[in-house]
Amino acid sequence: MNTISHHLTDETIQDYSAGVLNAPMETLIACHLTLCPICRQRAELADAIGGLSLGDGATVSMNVTAQDVIALDKANPVTGDVPQTPVASGAGVPNPLARLLPSPLHELPWKTFGPGMKQYNLGTLPRKEGAFKLISLDPGSRMSKHTHEHRELTFIVSGSYSDELGKFKAGDIADLSADHHHTPHVDSDIPCISLIATDAPVKFEGLFGKIVQPFVGI
Repeated sequence: MNTISHHLTDETIQDYSAGVLNAPMETLIACHLTLCPICRQRAELADAIGGLSLGDGATVSMNVTAQDVIALDKANPVTGDVPQTPVASGAGVPNPLARLLPSPLHELPWKTFGPGMKQYNLGTLPRKEGAFKLISLDPGSRMSKHTHEHRELTFIVSGSYSDELGKFKAGDIADLSADHHHTPHVDSDIPCISLIATDAPVKFEGLFGKIVQPFVGI
């Protein structure tokens, strides 16, 4: 049974298919697509529409857009099994992420940025241009409320968290824009490890968040 309940937005699917996203976001999305048959099929359909649009415009009449196809697919979703493998030792990490890691998750040189909070940086760009990193939060941890200047993608590797948008479990993706304000808190009995990619700094609303933001680097 497919246990993934949070998916990519139509806009992100189309941007991914068009190749206009940065490399960190493409990698994060690829992690989700390896586990989510619904989003994988939507991406394939968007690719197909994009391919047709590059054909001979004089002989191919486009009577349907990628939005139309994606909307139709959402009305007739596919189902599939999501591998439920443990990740404590590094097993079960999607290949697009695993190939970037020098060691299993528990052996990474994590850096602490708060009580029960640590990170492992995967990005090379300055913070003003976005972040790409793994965040590990102990059970019961709570991030300060924040929003985003543009797009923030979060792929859940293990554990789970809840916020104003619902509960996010392993395999789920949070696809957030500047319209979203949320306060994630870990509700699993194991650390919640997430892969995060942004294209601009987040905007913390609380004093603690603003204080630790330079150390978190998002």
